Amino acid sequence: MCSEASKVLLAETWSEDVDPTGWWMSEKLDGVRAYWNGKNFYSRQGNLFHTPDFFKAALPKVPLDGEIWCGRGLFQKCVSIIKKQADKVVPDDYKLLTYLIFDAPSHGGKYEDRVKWLQANIPQDDDKCFATVVGTKKCEGLAQLKQCLADVNKAGGEGIMLRKPGSLYEHKRSTTLLKVKTFYDEEALIIGHKPSKSLVGMVGALQCELPNGKQFDVGSGLTMDQRRKAPKIGAVITFKFQELSNNGHPRFPVFLRVRTDLTWNDVLEAAKTKKPMSVIQKIIPSTKLSKQHSILFSVIPSRDISTGEKIVTSDDEDDDAPTTSSSSSSSAATTTKPSDTRKICQYGAKCYRTNADHFKQFQHPPSKTATKTTKTESKAKPVCSFGTKCYRTSSAHLAMYSHAEKGEAEEEILDTRDLIEPDEPASPTAIDAVLAKDKNKGLTFDDDDSNDNQDQEMISRPKKEWIDLENKLTEQSKRLAHLEEMLKTTKRSLSTNDDANDVKRAKTD
Repeated sequence: MCSEASKVLLAETWSEDVDPTGWWMSEKLDGVRAYWNGKNFYSRQGNLFHTPDFFKAALPKVPLDGEIWCGRGLFQKCVSIIKKQADKVVPDDYKLLTYLIFDAPSHGGKYEDRVKWLQANIPQDDDKCFATVVGTKKCEGLAQLKQCLADVNKAGGEGIMLRKPGSLYEHKRSTTLLKVKTFYDEEALIIGHKPSKSLVGMVGALQCELPNGKQFDVGSGLTMDQRRKAPKIGAVITFKFQELSNNGHPRFPVFLRVRTDLTWNDVLEAAKTKKPMSVIQKIIPSTKLSKQHSILFSVIPSRDISTGEKIVTSDDEDDDAPTTSSSSSSSAATTTKPSDTRKICQYGAKCYRTNADHFKQFQHPPSKTATKTTKTESKAKPVCSFGTKCYRTSSAHLAMYSHAEKGEAEEEILDTRDLIEPDEPASPTAIDAVLAKDKNKGLTFDDDDSNDNQDQEMISRPKKEWIDLENKLTEQSKRLAHLEEMLKTTKRSLSTNDDANDVKRAKTD
């Protein structure tokens, strides 16, 4: 546990009565808040993150405040990586994560001085450093703030953070740090009430349903009177939310009001002509461990998978910077001369990367050639334990292990249950509710979410285990049959004794 981690600077919500001119803008990250105490990473609740040594080797031995980030729209994937206990950590997963630093709590100076210190002491150009200082830009006015917010939302980001110029680091929620986010208003049907865990006899959350049938809970925004006497089941409410989870459930829903002027049939009819935000199918980012974008005002390099070196590509550049000609990029990416001296990409035709700089360094032969190359290279690669039944599709895994084709026989079937990642959290209401607890303290995860039941998958067992279970079941069946026969024999014996006793009584009488 780390008590200092629970005293980080927290943001208030921005309102338009605050003039943003002169404030420092940065992108609001959809990663996991992580406090670095000079030795380890901790959550806001002070719980230890079990990160590999290489991920923290280049960091200074002083406290830092930031977020571990995977990419825009990949919050749930990021949580699934870092919440693992020490014995379940996959080090390779951390090679494409970045610790984005936005403050130095123990520095003591003004905000601008703290940023300069971070830029001077974080070795961002070092290949061994998996951390980057978050970029900032001075806001020129309300119009620019709204334009940046629109750009971030369009790119799949979460919002904008505003930092007051000349402000000190406060170990509490402060008006010197403001969050600017876009919320959506919609209607939902109340289908039930959930009791409060802390307030006896009161409602903790409203169980609601969207026009598309998705169900979720709304707990924030209710007054004490509404918790004592909750809106009736069947009523229509208006709520606001920030975005949808990958499962289509509203994230951070907040109750606004009861709609006495609308019926649920009115809402359903309106949804047919103008689809609400919650009905529109969300485009889920790739679950591959690859950075989707860079962030506003920042350059976060990609890494060469084979060497681990940082490579700045067109996808990594500052989103606010001007873009180059698309025609020249596409021609460079698709042209392959007969005397091509570029290296062959290890992923061949299945390579997922699309930026021009990658195509300048590597060539991608057609699928037939790639298949032959893969077969030749597979002799030198270790064989994947799961063979044709391997569930992993990441390019990094395919490059490291060879996989037998479906027609080839496999020698052994192994139990894959311990290697399957746990389900990612759906529509969390607080980041720290799904983060790792310190295993040494005997704490566990809080991944309980009623919406996750529909996403659970069956896990197959190895053939040997099924045979053992079948043998045990057969033995138990025989045992049960034997006990039933003993019971029948006992009953017959008791019945015979009773008849004999009746005869004796009759003779005595």
